[in-house]
Amino acid sequence: MAKIVPPMNFGLVEDGFYRSAQPSELNFSFLEKLNLRAVIWVGAEEPSDILLSFLDSQGIVLHNLSPQPSLNPHFPPPASTPDIHPFPFPSQAQGQGAGNLQLHLPPLPPPPEPLIIRALTLLLQAQTFPVLVCCNMGRHRTGTVVGCYRKLQRWALSSILEEYRRYAGMKVRVLNEQFIELFDTDLVSVTAEPAS
Repeated sequence: MAKIVPPMNFGLVEDGFYRSAQPSELNFSFLEKLNLRAVIWVGAEEPSDILLSFLDSQGIVLHNLSPQPSLNPHFPPPASTPDIHPFPFPSQAQGQGAGNLQLHLPPLPPPPEPLIIRALTLLLQAQTFPVLVCCNMGRHRTGTVVGCYRKLQRWALSSILEEYRRYAGMKVRVLNEQFIELFDTDLVSVTAEPAS
C-alpha cells in the first residue's frame, strides 16, 4: 500500500483550495486524492522536473508564474550587489578574530504585485478549482498570495497575519506582512462567468 504523505506546509485554505511547499515524489499519491485541476506555482525558481512530469501525467494544468520577468523583477537576485555590507562579529569589535566577517544581506522583497494579481485572478475563476498554490517552501510567496486572498474575503488583518505566521514559523518576513496589509484589493477584478 502506498504511503499518503502531504507536502510540507500543506493546508486547506478553503474547499478545493490548498497550499503547500513544492511537492516531492513522496507526496504524489496524496495529491492524486485531491483530484486537482490546476497548480499555481508562485516560486521564484522553476518547479522541479519530477513535479512537472507528475502534473503532466495527471492532466493537471500548471500556471507557472515563476519565469516571467514582468512578474518577478527581483529574481534571480544579482550575483553581486552593492547592498551587501560586511559587519564584524561581536568578537571583532573587541579586536579578536579579525579574519571573520559576516555578510549582512538586505531583506528579500515580497513577491511582486503583478504576480500576486495574476495568482488571485486565477483563484477567482471557478474553472481553476480544485487548485494547489505552492512555492519552494510554501511559506512566504504562497503565504503572501493566501494573505491577499484573505483580504479579498474581507478577513481582519490580525487573522490574516496570524495565518501567515503559522506557516512562516520563525522565518516571518515583515516586508511580506506589510505587503499584505497595504495590498489594494481593487487591483483584482472579478469577472462574471458566462451562464451555462
